Order: sequence, then structure tokens, then C-alpha cells
Amino acid sequence: MTPHHKTGAGADPDIDPEALKKEIKQELLKREILMGIEDDEIDLFELGKVLWRRWRLVIAMPVAVALLAVVITLLMPNYYKAQTTIFVHSKGGGAMSSLLSSLPLGGMLGGLSLGGGGSAEYLMALLKSRAITDRIIQRFDLATSTLILGDPLPSDLCYDDVLKVVEEMVSITKDKDGLITVAVETKSATFSAEIAEAYLGFLKDLTKGPAREKRVFVETQLEKVKRELQEAEQAFKAFQDRHQLVALDEQAKALIENLVKLEAAKVESQIALKMQESLLKASGNVPELVKLEAQKVSEQARQAGLEKAIASVTRQLETVPQLTLEFTRLMRDLKVKEKVFGVLTEQLEMAKIAEAEEGSTFEIIDRARPPERKSKPKRSLIVILSGITAGMLGVFLAFFLEFLEKRRREEAARAASATDQDEPKAA
Repeated sequence: MTPHHKTGAGADPDIDPEALKKEIKQELLKREILMGIEDDEIDLFELGKVLWRRWRLVIAMPVAVALLAVVITLLMPNYYKAQTTIFVHSKGGGAMSSLLSSLPLGGMLGGLSLGGGGSAEYLMALLKSRAITDRIIQRFDLATSTLILGDPLPSDLCYDDVLKVVEEMVSITKDKDGLITVAVETKSATFSAEIAEAYLGFLKDLTKGPAREKRVFVETQLEKVKRELQEAEQAFKAFQDRHQLVALDEQAKALIENLVKLEAAKVESQIALKMQESLLKASGNVPELVKLEAQKVSEQARQAGLEKAIASVTRQLETVPQLTLEFTRLMRDLKVKEKVFGVLTEQLEMAKIAEAEEGSTFEIIDRARPPERKSKPKRSLIVILSGITAGMLGVFLAFFLEFLEKRRREEAARAASATDQDEPKAA
């Protein structure tokens, strides 16, 4: 007898086909998840077995590398970083403006912008310039310093190599608040601090250049004129006592007054010319150099014109009688010296003010001092990073060697299987 299966209307009406399908899918999904978990457990177990079999490599390599790093870092010299910080005043070139305004052509020169004046960018450029670097090298004899260049000194050492070493040991940075930091790192804490302080000293010298040159020039001229004025006063008084002359005629008096004005203008022109030469040295801006050179040529022409006018007035004075001529000359010298002395005194005060303003373009916030702690090498960090890197490399090598060994076993098994299959055929 053949059994009959229930189909169609004969099926169990209580079974929902859709619910049955959903239940089957959920069961299959659970099995897949469980199989995946079992596979992961097997994989992690296998990984652990690989690391355990090659524990010498995984542990010995980082330990050995860490010990080697300890030895190397202990042999490395200590470096010390000293730094000084300055704050740059944004004064818009006030010192230079007052300096220029004191000159006869101050109005024409006032529009010049001399490389940024006391701006942070200008001071940064000065600190990084060869002018200061060369002075640092000369001051501390860095070209022959074994502390900086090593002992013994390189046989093929050249000046460019010394410059490169200085650039590497000195760091000059500026933040958004206008603070400039000069950091020097050498093998000596005291040496680092001395070099950092020297940078600020040389920076002061360079930023005071034009104003200081004018002040020194005016002081020198003032001392000279002061002596000449005293001599002129004594000569004039002696002549008056000897010849009993106390006054000049109106023509001679007018000539002397004119001559005094011309001589005073000549002195002012000399100061202006000296100032323009100083500014030409200080400015690194090509367009401003062109303007300054044009002003210098104009001032030279003005000075030549004044000398011609002085010579003309002097010739006119020589037409008076002999006794009056001598009296006129003495009075002329006295009046000229008095006028020039007054002009130079005024210019000296202006130069002192300009120099004081120019010297305050920056303010020292922190002075360099010998650091108590080294800046490098960071031995602990080097040892830790070396050990971690070696540990990662050891794990990689362990799995790589395991992979090679497994591959060799598989190849040997395939070769043995092929040999076993060939033997029955040969028989």
C-alpha cells in the first residue's frame, strides 16, 4: 500500500506558513551567529598559541631594544635651552619721525618708511640677519668652539658650516600677541643664556643706529664749536679793549647778520647730510633707498649753494676799512659761533629724545637665565617608544615566521601526498 500525503485542503489548518518561514530564518540566523563566535574564539586561541610559541621573540626583542636605547641615551650629551622674551611696542615709527622732523628737510623726509621702524617683523628680520649672527660668532668664538662644533673640530670646516650650526641652535619665533622669543640650545646652560642675552644686546645696538649716530655727531660738533666760541669771545673782547671799538656801521652789521644766517643754515645742512647717510645704511627697503639718495643729492646741492653765498658775503665784508674789517671779522666769528652753538644745542636735545624713543621700541619681558633642567635628550620617552616599537615589530615577526612555517608544512604535505599517489601507479 502506498501511503497518502496530505496536501492542499488536507494540511493542518493551524500552521501559518509565513510564521513558519520567519521562525526558520531566525533559527538559521542564530546558528550563523554562533558559528561566527566559535570561529572567532578559535582564531583568538590560535593567535594566542602563536604568540606563546614565539614568546622569546615577542618579549626578548622589546627588552633588548629598550636596554640598547638606555645605553645610547646615557651616552648622549645633555642640552640646555635658555630663552628670552621681548614685547614689541607698536609705536608707528615715532622715534624715527621725531628724528626726521628735526632736520631741515624733515617735512620731505617724514613720509619715508624705513623698513618697519620698531615693528615685530623688522626686529625679527634683524635678529635673523647675518649682521647679528656674525657678531655672535665673533663675540663667543663659535668658529673654534669645541662645545658647539664638537671635539675635535672638523678638518674641512668652513664659515658657512658655522652659520648653519648657529641657525640650528638658535630659534627665533613670534606669537600673535607680538612677543618675540629668542631660544638658544647648547651643551652648557650658562653658555646658552649668555648667547641669548647677547642677541638682545646686539638688537639694541642696531635699532639705535641712526639716532645714536646723529647724537654722537652733534655732540662732537658741539664740543668743537664751544671751544671756538670761547676763543672768539676772548679775541673780540681783546680787540675792543685795545681799539675802543664797540659798534659797526649799518652796512657791515647787515652783512654780518646775513652771514650768520648762512653759516647756521650750513651747519644744519651738514647735520641733515650726516643723518641721511645713516638712514641709507639702516634702510633695507629699495624704494626708500632711492628716495633717501635723492634727498641726499638735493641736500648736497643746497650745501654747495650756501657755501657760494657765504663766500660772496665774505668778499663784500673785505671792502670796509682795515681796522673796521678786522673788527667785523671778529664780530662775524663771534656771532656765527653763537648761532651755530645754539643750533647744535637744539639739535642735540632732539637727537637725545629720538635716541631714547628709539631705544624703547621693545621691552624685555623675560631675561635669559641658565636653565636648571636639560631640554634634551628625553631619555624616558626614547626608551618607552623604542620598547613599544620593538614589541610591535616582534609581534609582526612572530606571525610572519608562523606564516612561513605553516606554508612550508603545507608544501611538504602536498609533496608527500603526491608521492603516495605516484607509488601505486608505479607498482
